[in-house]
Amino acid sequence: MSNMCSPEDQLLDRGLRMIEQGIELVRRYGRQERGAEALTGALRGVFQQGNRLEAARTALIGELDQIEQARPDGERERSVPGWLRSEMHLTDSAAYGQVRLARQLAAGLPSVASAFERGEISQHHAATIARTVDQVERWGGNPSAVRDAEVLMLEEARHRDPDDLLNWGRDLRHRLDPEDLAAEERERHQRRYLSLRRRRDGMTKGEFLVDEEGATTLKTAMDSVLGPRRKDDERTPAQRRADGLVGVARRLLDSGQLPSRGGEKPHLTVLASVETLLGEPGAPAALLDWLYPISRPKLLQICEDATVTPVLLQEGNPLWVGRARRTASKRMRKALAVRDRGCTTTGCDRPPSWTQAHHEQAWSEGGTTDLSNLTSHCSRDHAQADAGYRTVRLPDGRLTRVRRDNEQSGPAIHDQGGRGP
Repeated sequence: MSNMCSPEDQLLDRGLRMIEQGIELVRRYGRQERGAEALTGALRGVFQQGNRLEAARTALIGELDQIEQARPDGERERSVPGWLRSEMHLTDSAAYGQVRLARQLAAGLPSVASAFERGEISQHHAATIARTVDQVERWGGNPSAVRDAEVLMLEEARHRDPDDLLNWGRDLRHRLDPEDLAAEERERHQRRYLSLRRRRDGMTKGEFLVDEEGATTLKTAMDSVLGPRRKDDERTPAQRRADGLVGVARRLLDSGQLPSRGGEKPHLTVLASVETLLGEPGAPAALLDWLYPISRPKLLQICEDATVTPVLLQEGNPLWVGRARRTASKRMRKALAVRDRGCTTTGCDRPPSWTQAHHEQAWSEGGTTDLSNLTSHCSRDHAQADAGYRTVRLPDGRLTRVRRDNEQSGPAIHDQGGRGP
């Protein structure tokens, strides 16, 4: 048998070597001292040629897919998406997306295919146009409407990014057939889910998928709780989002507007002994939700604004259950709002609705639930106060945290520029 390559194989090998040489020339060009104008011009050319190379790759994928699709059932050598996953290490969605785009361009998007081949649009643009045109056709668009959608989308692709183009396409579909977009929204809503899984270390990991309305509702509520980022806020964006989500839930629980379960409004339950509250050596950990051990500092933080029900036990059996009492009644809350007008921490401007009642002398240490012993703190400054810090202003105008017990100063912080927990 002859091992000589066909002329077509030799041509491909030559083309790949030329691409490799071209890439090396571009790399060398970038290492030279060039002006910004020269570099931007070079980048335009590189992006255009990169689009053309992606178009050529898509065409090859389409050719391979047509060969495999033409084989009789049971004689196909490979699934092209499966080959892309195993050989090119693409994800399932990326592999299928490559094949789907090749099929759509070959099926009847001549204008898009030509623009893609010339490098005028990217692969993401081409996929977005193909997806939108396919949906117009699938929902009963006549051939004229399908062609118009392709032309209009291609024109918009020249000055929009793929995400913006996708939204523009949704608007186009609504103008052609409002029920098209409404049906897609119903389908996306059906795919919503939320999962929560408690890990062995006590943390809980979650994942969710919601539609546009649900995401916007959640983000609006979280932004309302968080407010603008403060200058001294050292939390990462992910930590702020986590605090915002928990803050929304806490606000709703505190409002008392959730439906009752078992005759009571939904609430956190913490079980703790008197020894734990007093901090005696050897005292057991408190139990959150009857099961999860938590430390005494966390217990006291929860107790700052909680309903406490004393229960007298003998050998584990309840002998007497006292009457529940809140540490700060609704009337006290209103009085605090009128008196403090918001968080009392120096430099913090968060309103009364964002604050919690804080005991100057801890309730667990004998502090009374009287207005004279209560002050308003936002959730972030409340935690600092529970840790034994207060905020003072230095002679130069900066703010610093100071421990109450030994007046040891913490790091200086800037004035807060806005609200947020």
